[in-house]
Amino acid sequence: MRIALDARWIFQQSSGIGEHTRLLIKGLQALDTPHEWILLFDDEELAEQVTRELGCTWEKEILPYGLFSLQNQIKLPRWLRRNKVEVYHSTNYMMPLPGFPRHRRGKVRAVITIHDLIPMVFRDHAPRSRKSRLYPIYALLMREVAARSDAIVTVSQSSRDDIIRLLHLPKKARGKIRVVYNGLHPRYKPDPDTARKDPPEILYVGRLDPYKNVPQLISAFGESRKKLPLGTRLRIIGPPDERYPEAMSIARQLDLFPHMDWEGHVDDTTLLEAYRRASVVVLPSHYEGFGLPVAEAMACGTPVICSNASSLPEVAGEDALYVPPGDLHALADALTEVLSTPKTARRLAEAGPKRAQRFTVETMAKETLAVYESLISIPSTPNPETTP
Repeated sequence: MRIALDARWIFQQSSGIGEHTRLLIKGLQALDTPHEWILLFDDEELAEQVTRELGCTWEKEILPYGLFSLQNQIKLPRWLRRNKVEVYHSTNYMMPLPGFPRHRRGKVRAVITIHDLIPMVFRDHAPRSRKSRLYPIYALLMREVAARSDAIVTVSQSSRDDIIRLLHLPKKARGKIRVVYNGLHPRYKPDPDTARKDPPEILYVGRLDPYKNVPQLISAFGESRKKLPLGTRLRIIGPPDERYPEAMSIARQLDLFPHMDWEGHVDDTTLLEAYRRASVVVLPSHYEGFGLPVAEAMACGTPVICSNASSLPEVAGEDALYVPPGDLHALADALTEVLSTPKTARRLAEAGPKRAQRFTVETMAKETLAVYESLISIPSTPNPETTP
């Protein structure tokens, strides 16, 4: 089987989708398969860098157009057929729609990963984002992708339910949705030689979009400070976003800046050390497709507090403290419990790494490969002659 994996989701700047794509390549490469593999890039320098870092010897193709271009829609289907590709996998929602007509299977099968449908679940998730401003186009695109793909990979049962409900998949088409949990980089593991910070540190990793509930976290920190160990700090790691100033405004109003550390993007080494040295990692989101910071923190043996919403209970199981999203007082109480009750902190720290063992790169790669291989046995229906 000849498989093309679209690596154009790996950008120069670190991103969650890019890291997911890198890990998938790493995992698939480690499997013993008879298949031929092609990586698609649109930047030759980046292609050399990525394949060198991953030690990947697969064939690679430098396409002269990007993921979101009109050329991609028109030319990529022709390239796939001309190069006898049997399975094309895009590790995020975009695909060349004309190459995959609705309800017809051609010789090239399309696998699309849909990590979440946050813009459709929460219309005000990030009101100033491009997806919100162009919502009708985004919603139409997602429904077309769902209808035209041969298989949809998603990262949680929660996201699977949303795909069925919001993209209007008929019952007979629901079997093409496969849940494949994210794999964690093996660097995320406990280190007995790395001590927790003293005074304690509360850590948040992520963006500032409204659905992430960062203002609530800051307010809860302010409310609980008198009950927390003296000197406890809140550290926020994630890109600054001028569109959503609410978190900083609340921190300013509550005079919390002297007790907080704000950081933008950090490198992998800094992030790993942050997880290991934090006393607790908090993710109070209204919604997550998977919630990588929860799994990464647990893998490092760090206690987790998160919302009891969407996929988060699915990921953390019984090994996190849960709070209702938006309940400031419950979050303040949870912070107090973890940081002031050693028994609770120790229980969560010891249980986390075992729970995180469910999310390995090897398992992710094997289950994704099984999706590819399942498509070979499905008979083809030739594409119309008019399809590019």
